[in-house]
Amino acid sequence: MRRFLAYLLTFFALAAVAVACGHFQPAAHPLYPGSARSAAEVARLSGPIATVDGADVSSLGGTFTLLPGCHVVELQKKIGEGSVSGAWSTELRRRTYAFRMKAGSSYEIDIRLESGSNESVGNATVGQVRVEAVERDVNGKTVANILPVRKSADVEACRRWEEESAPAEPAVRAPGNPDAGAAAGRG
Repeated sequence: MRRFLAYLLTFFALAAVAVACGHFQPAAHPLYPGSARSAAEVARLSGPIATVDGADVSSLGGTFTLLPGCHVVELQKKIGEGSVSGAWSTELRRRTYAFRMKAGSSYEIDIRLESGSNESVGNATVGQVRVEAVERDVNGKTVANILPVRKSADVEACRRWEEESAPAEPAVRAPGNPDAGAAAGRG
Protein backbone atom coordinates (compact mmCIF):
# COMPACT_ATOMS: atom_id res chain seq x y z
CA MET A 1 0.00 0.00 0.00
CA ARG A 2 2.84 2.40 0.80
CA ARG A 3 4.44 1.70 -2.56
CA PHE A 4 1.16 2.48 -4.32
CA LEU A 5 0.82 5.78 -2.42
CA ALA A 6 4.43 6.67 -3.27
CA TYR A 7 3.75 6.02 -6.98
CA LEU A 8 0.54 8.02 -6.81
CA LEU A 9 2.29 10.94 -5.09
CA THR A 10 5.09 10.85 -7.69
CA PHE A 11 2.56 10.81 -10.54
CA PHE A 12 0.72 13.87 -9.20
CA ALA A 13 3.97 15.72 -8.59
CA LEU A 14 5.12 15.09 -12.17
CA ALA A 15 1.70 16.05 -13.51
CA ALA A 16 1.81 19.32 -11.57
CA VAL A 17 5.26 20.12 -12.95
CA ALA A 18 4.15 19.33 -16.52
CA VAL A 19 1.09 21.57 -16.18
CA ALA A 20 3.16 24.38 -14.66
CA CYS A 21 5.60 24.14 -17.58
CA GLY A 22 2.75 24.38 -20.10
CA HIS A 23 3.10 20.89 -21.56
CA PHE A 24 -0.66 20.32 -21.54
CA GLN A 25 -1.74 23.28 -23.65
CA PRO A 26 -4.86 22.66 -25.72
CA ALA A 27 -4.30 21.78 -29.37
CA ALA A 28 -4.45 24.86 -31.58
CA HIS A 29 -6.57 24.87 -34.72
CA PRO A 30 -4.58 26.35 -37.65
CA LEU A 31 -6.37 29.19 -39.45
CA TYR A 32 -4.09 29.29 -42.48
CA PRO A 33 -3.74 27.17 -45.63
CA GLY A 34 -1.13 24.51 -46.18
CA SER A 35 0.78 22.26 -43.84
CA ALA A 36 1.47 22.82 -40.16
CA ARG A 37 4.13 25.39 -39.28
CA SER A 38 6.44 25.69 -36.30
CA ALA A 39 5.50 27.82 -33.29
CA ALA A 40 8.22 30.30 -34.31
CA GLU A 41 6.42 30.93 -37.65
CA VAL A 42 2.88 31.52 -36.36
CA ALA A 43 1.02 33.52 -33.74
CA ARG A 44 -1.21 31.80 -31.17
CA LEU A 45 -4.69 33.13 -30.31
CA SER A 46 -6.84 31.90 -27.43
CA GLY A 47 -10.09 32.86 -25.77
CA PRO A 48 -13.84 32.83 -26.38
CA ILE A 49 -13.51 33.64 -30.09
CA ALA A 50 -16.54 33.89 -32.40
CA THR A 51 -14.94 35.08 -35.65
CA VAL A 52 -11.46 35.68 -37.07
CA ASP A 53 -11.24 37.92 -40.13
CA GLY A 54 -14.99 37.47 -40.65
CA ALA A 55 -14.95 33.64 -40.59
CA ASP A 56 -17.01 31.86 -37.90
CA VAL A 57 -14.62 29.78 -35.74
CA SER A 58 -16.86 29.37 -32.69
CA SER A 59 -17.20 25.61 -33.18
CA LEU A 60 -13.44 25.01 -33.59
CA GLY A 61 -12.41 25.41 -29.94
CA GLY A 62 -10.74 28.32 -28.26
CA THR A 63 -7.12 28.11 -29.40
CA PHE A 64 -5.85 28.92 -32.89
CA THR A 65 -2.64 29.51 -34.82
CA LEU A 66 -2.47 32.22 -37.48
CA LEU A 67 0.12 33.63 -39.82
CA PRO A 68 1.61 36.96 -38.67
CA GLY A 69 -0.26 40.09 -39.71
CA CYS A 70 -3.40 42.04 -38.88
CA HIS A 71 -6.29 39.85 -37.73
CA VAL A 72 -9.72 41.16 -36.73
CA VAL A 73 -11.20 39.04 -33.95
CA GLU A 74 -14.75 39.19 -32.57
CA LEU A 75 -15.57 37.59 -29.23
CA GLN A 76 -18.48 35.27 -28.53
CA LYS A 77 -21.50 37.06 -27.16
CA LYS A 78 -22.41 34.51 -24.48
CA ILE A 79 -19.66 33.29 -22.19
CA GLY A 80 -19.49 31.37 -18.94
CA GLU A 81 -17.93 28.58 -16.94
CA GLY A 82 -19.15 25.86 -14.65
CA SER A 83 -17.69 23.43 -12.17
CA VAL A 84 -18.79 21.43 -9.14
CA SER A 85 -18.33 24.53 -7.00
CA GLY A 86 -20.59 26.75 -9.10
CA ALA A 87 -21.22 28.35 -12.46
CA TRP A 88 -21.61 31.74 -14.06
CA SER A 89 -22.61 33.13 -17.43
CA THR A 90 -23.04 36.53 -19.00
CA GLU A 91 -23.72 38.18 -22.30
CA LEU A 92 -21.06 40.56 -23.59
CA ARG A 93 -21.76 43.54 -25.77
CA ARG A 94 -20.12 43.23 -29.18
CA ARG A 95 -16.36 43.25 -28.66
CA THR A 96 -13.86 43.30 -31.52
CA TYR A 97 -10.06 43.42 -31.47
CA ALA A 98 -7.61 44.25 -34.26
CA PHE A 99 -4.49 42.25 -33.38
CA ARG A 100 -1.11 43.09 -34.91
CA MET A 101 0.15 39.53 -34.64
CA LYS A 102 3.84 38.67 -34.71
CA ALA A 103 5.41 35.25 -35.28
CA GLY A 104 6.14 33.41 -32.03
CA SER A 105 3.88 35.63 -29.91
CA SER A 106 0.58 34.70 -28.29
CA TYR A 107 -2.59 36.75 -28.02
CA GLU A 108 -4.91 35.82 -25.19
CA ILE A 109 -8.38 36.96 -24.29
CA ASP A 110 -8.58 36.53 -20.53
CA ILE A 111 -12.00 36.45 -18.87
CA ARG A 112 -12.00 37.00 -15.11
CA LEU A 113 -14.76 37.22 -12.56
CA GLU A 114 -14.33 40.03 -10.10
CA SER A 115 -15.83 39.56 -6.68
CA GLY A 116 -19.06 41.36 -6.03
CA SER A 117 -20.36 43.47 -3.23
CA ASN A 118 -22.37 42.35 -0.21
CA GLU A 119 -25.47 42.30 -2.38
CA SER A 120 -26.40 38.85 -3.52
CA VAL A 121 -28.86 37.02 -5.70
CA GLY A 122 -29.98 33.80 -4.07
CA ASN A 123 -26.82 32.40 -2.53
CA ALA A 124 -24.40 33.96 -5.07
CA THR A 125 -22.42 37.16 -4.73
CA VAL A 126 -22.94 39.35 -7.79
CA GLY A 127 -19.72 40.54 -9.42
CA GLN A 128 -18.50 41.77 -12.78
CA VAL A 129 -16.76 40.07 -15.66
CA ARG A 130 -13.46 41.63 -16.77
CA VAL A 131 -12.30 41.02 -20.34
CA GLU A 132 -8.65 41.67 -21.06
CA ALA A 133 -6.65 41.04 -24.23
CA VAL A 134 -2.89 40.68 -23.89
CA GLU A 135 0.09 40.04 -26.14
CA ARG A 136 2.80 37.76 -24.75
CA ASP A 137 6.28 37.28 -26.19
CA VAL A 138 7.92 33.91 -26.88
CA ASN A 139 8.88 33.64 -23.18
CA GLY A 140 5.30 34.19 -21.99
CA LYS A 141 5.98 37.72 -20.72
CA THR A 142 3.12 40.20 -21.20
CA VAL A 143 4.35 42.91 -23.57
CA ALA A 144 1.10 44.75 -24.31
CA ASN A 145 -2.52 45.10 -23.28
CA ILE A 146 -4.70 45.30 -26.39
CA LEU A 147 -7.71 47.61 -26.37
CA PRO A 148 -10.92 46.71 -28.23
CA VAL A 149 -11.69 48.40 -31.54
CA ARG A 150 -13.49 51.69 -30.88
CA LYS A 151 -13.83 52.93 -34.47
CA SER A 152 -13.13 51.71 -38.00
CA ALA A 153 -9.89 53.72 -38.05
CA ASP A 154 -8.47 51.21 -35.50
CA VAL A 155 -8.89 48.37 -38.01
CA GLU A 156 -7.52 50.53 -40.84
CA ALA A 157 -4.41 51.35 -38.75
CA CYS A 158 -3.87 47.64 -38.11
CA ARG A 159 -4.09 46.87 -41.82
CA ARG A 160 -1.67 49.71 -42.65
CA TRP A 161 0.74 48.27 -40.05
CA GLU A 162 0.55 44.91 -41.83
CA GLU A 163 1.28 46.48 -45.23
CA GLU A 164 4.20 48.48 -43.83
CA SER A 165 5.71 45.53 -41.96
CA ALA A 166 5.45 43.08 -44.89
CA PRO A 167 8.79 42.30 -46.53
CA ALA A 168 9.34 44.03 -49.86
CA GLU A 169 8.51 41.87 -52.85
CA PRO A 170 11.46 41.24 -55.18
CA ALA A 171 11.18 42.62 -58.71
CA VAL A 172 9.54 40.12 -61.05
CA ARG A 173 11.56 39.39 -64.16
CA ALA A 174 9.96 38.16 -67.34
CA PRO A 175 11.19 34.72 -68.48
CA GLY A 176 13.91 35.03 -71.10
CA ASN A 177 14.48 38.73 -70.36
CA PRO A 178 16.90 39.07 -67.41
CA ASP A 179 16.82 42.87 -67.61
CA ALA A 180 13.01 43.29 -67.48
CA GLY A 181 12.93 44.07 -63.75
CA ALA A 182 15.68 46.66 -64.05
CA ALA A 183 14.01 48.28 -67.06
CA ALA A 184 10.80 48.77 -65.12
CA GLY A 185 12.65 50.94 -62.61
CA ARG A 186 14.08 53.31 -65.25
CA GLY A 187 12.16 56.41 -66.19
